Amino acid sequence: MAAADARTFQVVAWLADRRLVLYVPEIEAATSVAGMPEADDAARALIAELTGLDGDTIRCDIRVGRAPGSVDRLPRT
Repeated sequence: MAAADARTFQVVAWLADRRLVLYVPEIEAATSVAGMPEADDAARALIAELTGLDGDTIRCDIRVGRAPGSVDRLPRT
């Protein structure tokens, strides 16, 4: 595969219910895995399934962050 054929997707990861949630904002889709070792393969499989792209041409930039819509500040007490 030539580097020009590769496409990179941003993936946001966070822990929820003892699973690692992987959210791909560009396609508004998510999946979950048991841990980080499975994250890249799971994210690429999700993207390939939903976009029709060849999984070998997909690259994932996985970053740990907050769930979409989560509050950035602590509640007032």
